[in-house]
Amino acid sequence: MTLLAPIPLATVALVAAVCGGLVVVAYILKMRRRRFEVPFSMLWQKILRERETTSLWRHLRRLLSLLLMLVMVGLLLFAATAPRLGDPDQAASSLVLIIDASASMMTRDSGDDGESSRLSAAKKKAHEILGGLGGDDAAMIIKMDGQTTPLSRFEADAAGLHQAIDGIEATATPADLRRALITAGDALRGRAHPRIILIGDGAYPERVLEDVTFEPASSAAARTSAPEKTAPVPAAGAGAGAGAGNLAAIDLSGIDVRFFPVGGATANAGIVAFSARRYIANKMAFEVLVEVENFGKKPVKRKLVLSSGEGEASTTVDVKLLELAAGQRVRQIYKDLPSGTDTRLRATLEVPDGDPADSFPLDDTAFALVPARRRQHVLLVTDDNLYLEAAMLVYDNIQVDKLTGDDYDAAVGKGELPTYDAIVFDGITPAKLPPHTNLIYFDPQGENSPLSIRKTLTAPRITHIASHPVMRWLTLSDVNFDKASVFRIDPDAGEVALARSLEAPIIAAKQTAGGRKIVAFGFSLGGTDLMLRVAFPLVLVNSLDWFAGQGSDMMATYETGQTARIPVDGEVHADGAIITEPGGETFQVPVTVGRAGFYARTVGIHELSVTEHGTPVATLELAANLANPEESAIAPRAELVMGGRTLAAPGGTIVSHRQSLWRYLVCVAVLFLCIEWVTYNRRITL
Repeated sequence: MTLLAPIPLATVALVAAVCGGLVVVAYILKMRRRRFEVPFSMLWQKILRERETTSLWRHLRRLLSLLLMLVMVGLLLFAATAPRLGDPDQAASSLVLIIDASASMMTRDSGDDGESSRLSAAKKKAHEILGGLGGDDAAMIIKMDGQTTPLSRFEADAAGLHQAIDGIEATATPADLRRALITAGDALRGRAHPRIILIGDGAYPERVLEDVTFEPASSAAARTSAPEKTAPVPAAGAGAGAGAGNLAAIDLSGIDVRFFPVGGATANAGIVAFSARRYIANKMAFEVLVEVENFGKKPVKRKLVLSSGEGEASTTVDVKLLELAAGQRVRQIYKDLPSGTDTRLRATLEVPDGDPADSFPLDDTAFALVPARRRQHVLLVTDDNLYLEAAMLVYDNIQVDKLTGDDYDAAVGKGELPTYDAIVFDGITPAKLPPHTNLIYFDPQGENSPLSIRKTLTAPRITHIASHPVMRWLTLSDVNFDKASVFRIDPDAGEVALARSLEAPIIAAKQTAGGRKIVAFGFSLGGTDLMLRVAFPLVLVNSLDWFAGQGSDMMATYETGQTARIPVDGEVHADGAIITEPGGETFQVPVTVGRAGFYARTVGIHELSVTEHGTPVATLELAANLANPEESAIAPRAELVMGGRTLAAPGGTIVSHRQSLWRYLVCVAVLFLCIEWVTYNRRITL
């Protein structure tokens, strides 16, 4: 008999002593004398005679109750050690079963029972492998998709392992084989007879397969420097992540790795890229990029349908019939598309009549979002600056009004200033501002400056540009300035430095809790040659785009299985976000430094709701597509070469004749509990 529980015997003995003491205390508390009320003294003599003749039997009955309780506790503690009959199998193995649940495992393959997904075949094989495990073998289940998820510890409980396999569902994410192998190698480190069985279709990146090594780094290094010397092979998983000069190596030294292939379908044509963008100068129009690839070995025909909107409100934009040769990738660009009210786009591949159905429909549909069109009304407050006025004309999506500084003060003082989306102040720092309007300052001065001024710098040179929507596509290292104000940045007030001269910030942005956005340039336009460069109108366009929430860091589409950091526009104090998937499932994500984490598991339009103290304050839409050629290439591999070694198929196992006893011990303990309850309530053991 052996004990398999990972509990030290000393701990079991300590628990047994404590439980035994508690049982004795409970038994003593239970022994209370019953009260007898007798009206005649003659009855006292009868009771005393009965007590004298039965005292020994009473003691024995009470000791029997204590013995039953102690036996119950002992049986339960003994069952917790998982005892088994039979000698331990010295060849017992530790198995990590990696089940591929990535996007390609959704492929529908034709079989004897009709069409079934590859994941169904993988789960069926996994059940067979578990059914052939020996009594001393321990297995661990890992689900592999865009993330690596261990579904169990090393267990010999077949029922729990089978249940974990049944709960696996495929996601629209690529397989992260590297992380799965590293996790399996770490789990097997130090265990006897380690094994890994990978069940999947083999659609894995070649670079990951090449990074696998089956010998430790010390052995490879010794062989390279001195071929006649061979280093000893360490235990399984030793030196994980090391290799002969390869920091990305996946060390599976000492581990028996097997591969079981699933899948039969080989032909597929899918959308591998889909994106939309508005033109920088003309926000009233946009263009769309679609790339379609034939992953099969035969030519196919597909109908590419581009539409906007959802459901009954969907409108077809264009339909093209594509003839794709084997392995051909076709790019379609739709230019100068007029902007409508609906910003949702859908690209669909349809199979013409008479052609065989597509086995992998996941990549036949893709989604994109056109940045929302917003025409801005901008006020330019300046005492005549032709360069600034000309730069504002580059941006077709704005309507520009102009006032002098005196006219602005008069309009604000009388309350006659119209509502503007943004105001540009050229060398003017007014005391009164309209509420919630976004602002651009050139050379702000005095106590009305939106940012505190620390000092004035002579002849500065921009040495560092921050990663910010206002500064995208800009190079300012060769711009000359005669002088510039240096701002004092307060991060708690939503302020951030955009450009620095060494460590002195001379361009900054501010985002207030009320939603106002401010861009401040610490120099006068009359004291720089910035106006003569392409960067000048571009920085104005970037600023207005940032005001409207149309920064370039908000992509039209995202890839499933990839973590993205989404800028939370307009909410400085946002403390959380809620992602709603196309199927309606929701989950919370944190917001860090003004950005929310986004990880897409499904294809479609996702909704991101920004929250402040649990209350939604803003909503964004995000489009996610598979867009992964390695997953769309659904042709399965019959063999998998990993680390220069062709992986063999899983072998058979020797069924053990050892019998687990814990279930029987629990049943006996329950039986004794019933006996003790009956004897106590029938006053046999009182």
